[in-house]
Amino acid sequence: MSDVVLSFSDVKKSNSSSVGNKALNLSLLKKEGFEVPYGFVVTTEAYEKFINDNNFKEKISELLKTVKYDYKKSVVGTSKNIQGLILSGAIDKSISNEIEKILSKNKKIELWAVRSSALAEDLAEASFAGQQDSFLNIKTKDVIEHVKLCWASYWNERAISYRHNNNISHLEGGMAVIVQSMVNAKAAGVMFTADPITGDKDKIVIESSWGLGESIVSGIVSPDRFTLEKKSKEIIERKISNKTKGIYLSDKGSVSSEIESSKKLLPSLTDEEIIYLSNLGEKIEAYFKSPQDVEWAASEEGIFILQSRGITTIEKDQTLWTRGYSDEYWADVTSPLFFSLLGENLSNYVFKEGAKIMGYKELKDKDLLRLHKGHVYFNAQALEDVFTYNPKVGRTKELLNYFPKSEQERIANADAKLFKRLLAEVRVAIMDPDGKITTTDKAYLKWANDYLSYIKEFDKIDLKNLNDEELHEEFVKLRAKFLKHNRLIRYGMVTHSIGSNLILKRWLTDWLGDKSGVLYSKLITGLPDNKTIVTNIEMAKLAKEAKKNKKVTELIKKLPSSEFLDRLDKDEELKEFSYKFNEFMSDYGHRSHTREIYYPRWIDDPSLVTEVLKSLIDSNEVDLEEVEKRKREERQKAEVEIINAVSKTKNGFIKKPIFAKVLDYAQRYLIFRENQRFYLDHELTRERRLFMEYGRRFLERGIIDSQMDIFFFSKEEIFDISKGDLVIDKETVEKRKEEFEKYKNILPPKFLKGNVEFDDSIEVEDNLVKVTGTSSSPGIATGIIRVVESIRELPKVKDDEILVTSNTDPGWTPVFSKIGGLITETGGILSHGAVVSREYGIPAVTAVSNATKIFKNGQKVKIDGNEGIIYLVEES
Repeated sequence: MSDVVLSFSDVKKSNSSSVGNKALNLSLLKKEGFEVPYGFVVTTEAYEKFINDNNFKEKISELLKTVKYDYKKSVVGTSKNIQGLILSGAIDKSISNEIEKILSKNKKIELWAVRSSALAEDLAEASFAGQQDSFLNIKTKDVIEHVKLCWASYWNERAISYRHNNNISHLEGGMAVIVQSMVNAKAAGVMFTADPITGDKDKIVIESSWGLGESIVSGIVSPDRFTLEKKSKEIIERKISNKTKGIYLSDKGSVSSEIESSKKLLPSLTDEEIIYLSNLGEKIEAYFKSPQDVEWAASEEGIFILQSRGITTIEKDQTLWTRGYSDEYWADVTSPLFFSLLGENLSNYVFKEGAKIMGYKELKDKDLLRLHKGHVYFNAQALEDVFTYNPKVGRTKELLNYFPKSEQERIANADAKLFKRLLAEVRVAIMDPDGKITTTDKAYLKWANDYLSYIKEFDKIDLKNLNDEELHEEFVKLRAKFLKHNRLIRYGMVTHSIGSNLILKRWLTDWLGDKSGVLYSKLITGLPDNKTIVTNIEMAKLAKEAKKNKKVTELIKKLPSSEFLDRLDKDEELKEFSYKFNEFMSDYGHRSHTREIYYPRWIDDPSLVTEVLKSLIDSNEVDLEEVEKRKREERQKAEVEIINAVSKTKNGFIKKPIFAKVLDYAQRYLIFRENQRFYLDHELTRERRLFMEYGRRFLERGIIDSQMDIFFFSKEEIFDISKGDLVIDKETVEKRKEEFEKYKNILPPKFLKGNVEFDDSIEVEDNLVKVTGTSSSPGIATGIIRVVESIRELPKVKDDEILVTSNTDPGWTPVFSKIGGLITETGGILSHGAVVSREYGIPAVTAVSNATKIFKNGQKVKIDGNEGIIYLVEES
């Protein structure tokens, strides 16, 4: 062979500058006896000859001089121009003849993989993998053309940006191309010989899916994940994903096909294959003397190694971030503006100021929040520090669910800093007496009444008549009036509500065997003045009023909501209902289906209310006031019975008064938790109105292209732009909008370590598919799945269906009176969805990873709210 084409057997270590690390590693492994598919390398000399023969070097250099690397469109434009040059060039016969010669000697191979092996790839100091394109299932006659396509991919926008950001030369080095026989894989994936998240070198992590590994790389499936102890080869963790599609060997190219139903939730590897793979991984690691990231494919002929590279993803920053706690409080997709508003409240006043008062020095320098892929993550170490200040009895499985499964036992058994916790209570009593558990809820009610008086005055202001400085002053006043809310919820929601409810639940389990949560549910339902339940009752009354008027019922069903609302103000026959509707909006129009202020409140878009009314009008009528009365009576009876039962346990005479006091606090602060949201919604409505005014002004001034773009600046940026101290280009705004839109219906993995994502949920036992989550409302129900991704889809929900959604908000809960069960991707026992589910006696399982993808409309499931399990009964 010439120097432009080398078979794997002809590659030597001295050829590394000609073949790249990927090709070099494969050739070394093949020589060591590992199963590597047959292949050869089109070297960088071939690439250089191609560039020089076509006189492209100077043209590319000139094009690169014009790039504005912080402007995406500029990079994309330059990339297209250079790729166009590459694809227009002719490959010299000396190169194509060499390739054709080796292909003709291997006529039995019908399909090939054509992949990059750039010199900058797989360096120890840079993770360059995935920047260039790979082509699978390529016919022999098309290989040469795909070599040129591979060369062109060296100039895609990802690779150009990456080389620039990492100070790697564009014109030195170049690219080799691997041409390799395709493996007819039944399963494929990647193996890490050290945990890529934690860096633990005693573990091996294998990810796998049906068919070729391209289905994982392209993101069309979430892979199965197996974690092994390296020494014992014990499989210590297995996560089986719902693998709906796969890419297989085919002369039609890389086309995905549907996986048969019986295989979707089955492991893609047997235990024997997993252990065999792990042994291969250890041998490869020993050969290269460092942890490896190994791509592999399993076929009927055996397991083949497709690539091995040093692991470059182990982060220096090992901060663990969890979306688990966010699922309880902040599960929605989040705009930059809202993150800067609510994030400041939580970070500065709830977390840092609260920690300073309580004397929690460990928390002083920790960041609480991180925004990743449009969702909020909490610092897991900060949460752990807070939780270990409290007794072990409060560390229930619901709380531990905020952390990875591998960490839960350690956190559950960590020593409690009880002396510091008692000292913290003394400090609060002296420095912030409203934070005492005996006074916080009372102080909040007093503040809330004053706050409602203030916002009545705020609502009289015509914001359009204010200049920029005056508008900013109104914002400052608004925040100052709301500050007390933040200084009270840091105790009421976190310390008092979570603490008392988790202790109560733990005692009921330990003392009275309440593993299903039935007793706990009885004690915390039917509580007085739950604003969410009151809102639902009033919504149900409004639906009842609509049913009384035949014309209202007819029009609300027949017309789009906007047309119905237009008729409502003009038609005399609708006047009485119009009055009731406006009265409801006056009292509850500040509510919405989400905290995120990018989305309108009910008062901004009344069609959000009519969509819920459509759903309620079509359902069997339920008297929610009567339901509440019955729940209240059941609770009062249960309180007597349960306290009496506690008194009969060992040392019951001591337990009884303590239990009764904790029960009182749990009930008070569960209502506190629900009702603080009612007043937060008031604040968010006013903040949205104020920043929409900034949006109107910025649009007029040509700063943004749409009034809604205002939500893609932070509040600090808005104020600086308004004063003329800052300019942010529209490209930056567009990038932020793209991320928000991309992830508004996609829930990213539950955990982050550095920038590495990971998740802990599906199990398969004895071929029975069961999906696990958190038991949040007791009961068992069988019903038909209804997946709902938007509040606009609520009218589709039918009586007794099992509602599946990413997360719920108080604005969703009016329809809970008609559903048979609830499954959510986020949340826990204190989430709004769980609280209202218990109120209406429907089973709920929360924190089910990827629930909206796992379940399909029409499937029949059995939901067990006692154990937190959903069983798939049959496919639709």
